[in-house]
Amino acid sequence: MVQNDKESWSSDDTIRVLIASDIHLGHLENDDVRGEDSFIAFEEVLSLAVQYDVDLVLLGGDLFDHAKPSPSCMFKCTQIIRKYCFGDKPINIEVLSDQFENFSRSVNYEDPNLNVSYPILSIHGNHDDPVGQDSVSSLDILSITGLVNYFGRWTDYTHVRISPVLIQKGDTKLSLYGLSHIKDQRLARLFVEKKVEMDLVEDGNDWFNILVLHQNRADRGPNNFIPENVLPSFLDLVIWGHEHDSQVFATKDVKRENESFLVVQPGSTVATSLAAGEALPKHCALLQLHRKEYIVTPLPLKTVRPFIFKTVVLSEENLGEEDVNEKEKVQNFLKEKVTEAIKEAESLHSGDPKQPSLPLIRLSVFYEHEGQDFNRVRFCQNFNGLVANPKDILIMKREKKLRERKERIDDSEEVDIGGAAAEATDVESLLRAYYEAQPPERRLAVLSVRSVTEAVRDFTLKRDDDVFRRVLDAHKQHCVDFLLKSNAETAAEVDEKLKSCKEALDAADEESLKTLISAAATAAVAATKKAASKSESIVLSSDEEAAPSARGRGRGARGGRARGARGRGARGARSPPAPPAVERRSTPRRSAAQKTTSWLQTLASERTTRRRRDSSDIEISDD
Repeated sequence: MVQNDKESWSSDDTIRVLIASDIHLGHLENDDVRGEDSFIAFEEVLSLAVQYDVDLVLLGGDLFDHAKPSPSCMFKCTQIIRKYCFGDKPINIEVLSDQFENFSRSVNYEDPNLNVSYPILSIHGNHDDPVGQDSVSSLDILSITGLVNYFGRWTDYTHVRISPVLIQKGDTKLSLYGLSHIKDQRLARLFVEKKVEMDLVEDGNDWFNILVLHQNRADRGPNNFIPENVLPSFLDLVIWGHEHDSQVFATKDVKRENESFLVVQPGSTVATSLAAGEALPKHCALLQLHRKEYIVTPLPLKTVRPFIFKTVVLSEENLGEEDVNEKEKVQNFLKEKVTEAIKEAESLHSGDPKQPSLPLIRLSVFYEHEGQDFNRVRFCQNFNGLVANPKDILIMKREKKLRERKERIDDSEEVDIGGAAAEATDVESLLRAYYEAQPPERRLAVLSVRSVTEAVRDFTLKRDDDVFRRVLDAHKQHCVDFLLKSNAETAAEVDEKLKSCKEALDAADEESLKTLISAAATAAVAATKKAASKSESIVLSSDEEAAPSARGRGRGARGGRARGARGRGARGARSPPAPPAVERRSTPRRSAAQKTTSWLQTLASERTTRRRRDSSDIEISDD
């Protein structure tokens, strides 16, 4: 047991909190080399909680890498929590607030059927937020089983009101506010509209106020991050999850009047991307709180896989004069750089037996012209067995100032998807940049770019396999309804109406678009069910179709066939004559609808053919 850093602090009045975030359990769990990295790091975090004998463990979201973790991932998570957090050690903190309001159930260490020594309190992040049927999160499973105390979840995204978890130990009082992940654009708008409220505690001067949230902290575009200045000033400490670069600094302080709060950004415990921020040292943090004074101590993680990230600009390197063997010279130069990085990674070994030995190496290489590019797959094969990521050691990018632009026959510029990928912060930004860079004739004519990017996000992060079908069906239904109401008949009129429909979708705000798409999807499902029901009733009421199903012996048993029957038994079993067809009177609306449907089919066929033809012009790049 570690003693307090201040001798004047009594252990009976000191709350110890182990802080961690972005564990991402299950990241690359099917990878033979890196599959166990997230679980090894999580086990170290909880072992530090035991080592420092904390009162609780506070997680800042993204405990899991996927909203629907695999059974193997859930099993390993449960196994680790039970190993380190269950036992007979008495709990010295008391929850004074309404536990059912905070956690939807009583706190796990007060359950008489469980022996909890180190309670875990966690919010959810964007990777493990509720999704699917009944919006059940993976944290809901851990909560109902008594492994984790899940708080800070919201179902009403039009107004957020946060009631704190009130924790007391001796004379120290902690009010803990939890704000689980909400889409940054929506939450930023709620802050602007003053629709995010935090309930204050009576005698607030006696309480130490902490907010834990999981949002973008770095500026990723207008309304795509949460500025620190929108958070209330009464807070003493903010635990910021979601950002993976660790920014934890040793601090001994007490908040004074008119001073801002301290931000602790634990960062991730495992590298989920080969980015520069992920190569920074990984930490969790120990918070010691005594009344209104606090100490934050960074705790370096020793079981994290070594990671070296380097940027190489070939134009700044002395590669000699250009000749026919330039590609070979570049490859030899980069091989030396990778070898140096591998040696440098050896210095990051902590000596912990659980730390993986093979390092992660990433070189971000900027090259001048095509003569310096080469087969990266073959290059990376030279380091099989020497690095943990042999397939993606290199990322090659063209230098912006020397980037060549090809011209199409129609004088339109070719889309530089490599440049867009280099500048994009996430997949959503990349998709938006790609669609905006397309020439007018190749841009989306019906689908909303915002809906497509959100569908990609839900598919990749939440594993919502049905999201693309819902979005496509909703857009199709909305487009058809719009055209039928417009009475457009000619191709030019339909094109104009489609353009107006698309502009309305792009101009709609987020809530209006979501409502519109949801209503269109519901209408599409209802129309499908109605058509299926109508088709089924027609088949079942047809005597001609039902007759052949009855089998019997003798020649006369076949008299009910639909075709003309021959032979002795066919004469008395003729089919009744078909009823005369009822001619439907043509109306302008029906005629327009028929023409519109036919024209839409032709238009879809032409667009598909043109896009297949244009796809032959696209160059596939390894960037």
